[in-house]
Amino acid sequence: MHIVYIHGNRATAHSFNFIRSHTSGHDEIVLEYDSEAGFYNNHEGMLRCLDGMDDIFFIAHSLGGIHAFHLAHHLGERCAGGITLATPYGGSAAASVVACFLPFSRVLTEIRPAGRPIVEAGKMGAPGVWTNIVTLAGASPFVLEPNDGVVTLASMRYRQDMRLVEIDCNHFEVVQNEQALEEVHRSIVEASHVTVVADPVLARVSLNPAQAGMHVL
Repeated sequence: MHIVYIHGNRATAHSFNFIRSHTSGHDEIVLEYDSEAGFYNNHEGMLRCLDGMDDIFFIAHSLGGIHAFHLAHHLGERCAGGITLATPYGGSAAASVVACFLPFSRVLTEIRPAGRPIVEAGKMGAPGVWTNIVTLAGASPFVLEPNDGVVTLASMRYRQDMRLVEIDCNHFEVVQNEQALEEVHRSIVEASHVTVVADPVLARVSLNPAQAGMHVL
């Protein structure tokens, strides 16, 4: 199995240091991207990085989860499953407000509930093995609904076609949370029993980090 990590908005590969240090036995890559480059530009770059790779399992945080969901839909049987952490499948209502003051911010436009990546994700069915961790702690005074400091609980619970696991931590703590780590391992084990199209000769894929500005670790 090939584990693909995708971080959240304005984060880095280091977000997953804790999870990666406790998750071994699989080939892995971490995709880095610039949110302001545009969701679909990043999406195409990520697809090129995954070209030729099968038996893929995604571990993604926040906005990275929306990317993982789109990628899984595109990859079809090449994707074994995934787990997303604090991902706003219903979009960010707060982004709609902030976008009024920062109209040139692509990421704010794209992650609002009416943003194209959010709307299109809503039309896609979840892969058979897919989990979203809902983070319950934390609260931003700029978000009226119950939230984890960044994302509303309602947005994280938006989808009914995936497993939802609630954890008492905030939006940023989840990537270093022991219970979240347990859920990651459980999902990997579950996905390992899913039959996918795989190339038994493929041990590790050589990736070009220069493709579309993508960085692969």
